[in-house]
Amino acid sequence: MRRIWAAVVGLFLCLSVYGKDTLFLGPTNLRVSEEGEFSWVDMTPKPEEFDNLWAYRKYPLEKKLTGLGVNVAVADSGITSHTEFNGKHIMGQDFTLSGALTDVKNHGTGLAGIIGARGVRFTGVAPSASLLIYKIDDGSRLIGPQAAAAAVNTLLNYNEQNPTRKITVLNLSYGVSGGGYAALTQAVNRAHDSGVTVVSPAGNYGFPGVFYPANLSTVLAVSALAADGKSLYPGSSYGPEVDFIAPGDRVYTASADGDYTLMSGTSAAAAFVSAAAALAVEGLQKQLGRYPTAEEVKDALKKAAVKIPGLPDIAQGNGLIDVRLLEKQFVK
Repeated sequence: MRRIWAAVVGLFLCLSVYGKDTLFLGPTNLRVSEEGEFSWVDMTPKPEEFDNLWAYRKYPLEKKLTGLGVNVAVADSGITSHTEFNGKHIMGQDFTLSGALTDVKNHGTGLAGIIGARGVRFTGVAPSASLLIYKIDDGSRLIGPQAAAAAVNTLLNYNEQNPTRKITVLNLSYGVSGGGYAALTQAVNRAHDSGVTVVSPAGNYGFPGVFYPANLSTVLAVSALAADGKSLYPGSSYGPEVDFIAPGDRVYTASADGDYTLMSGTSAAAAFVSAAAALAVEGLQKQLGRYPTAEEVKDALKKAAVKIPGLPDIAQGNGLIDVRLLEKQFVK
């Protein structure tokens, strides 16, 4: 009885001191009004609203370099028709047994969007670049280095036959942990030596060890930046071979069903670097009056990269490419 009386006295004092609405913090989160009415208060913190376009805010929409006149090859799971690609000249070839470029894995379409979406709901980093789609993954999880090697060799043949309309950037979304494949290594090295900038994801295992072929010196290896803009995406692999870091956490892009999706992983990050490489090619072509070498493109990207404070070099390489700094190298 004494405990009940004490509680009543305590309640009276609280109402007298704190007024009409008093919140009792603690496990009950009880609110008692002046009239003696009780109500529960949900004290669960509300999650912060996620900015779907956070990744693209790091690449200014209004820029003088757009990838105009640059051919970018995307070796991945194909592509599906989407409003973000309407009006774009897209060619391609299937290196699987699927018999079509259709993207059933919902992967290649997203990368193509990051690179070259025209701006219906979002704008790709190199919206004026032309896309060539090499389908090396049919979605069966049986993707092999043979298809990747065939795609790179086809690219080389195309460039030999079209010396004035060369493919100068290859986004190669193939990767395995450990090992290698001689034919693919030779093809990638030949592509690099002929002036093609090859970009590959570092891998999505979340531990040290950059995947092959990203670990080759002739390939730009890309790790993934988390949506907070300051840490490594938890699933991103890393290592001393990493050249750059780019957004790879819930990146808004086109999906294979004609809608939009949030894409995560180092493949998405690689697409940002491939697009930046296309901008560098555009600027260097204007500056040099010729196709740049892969090393010249890499050097331009390195000069435009900014280190993210607190991240070790094995996680970010030269850092995040700042398109504004890239433009300053070519646009006065």
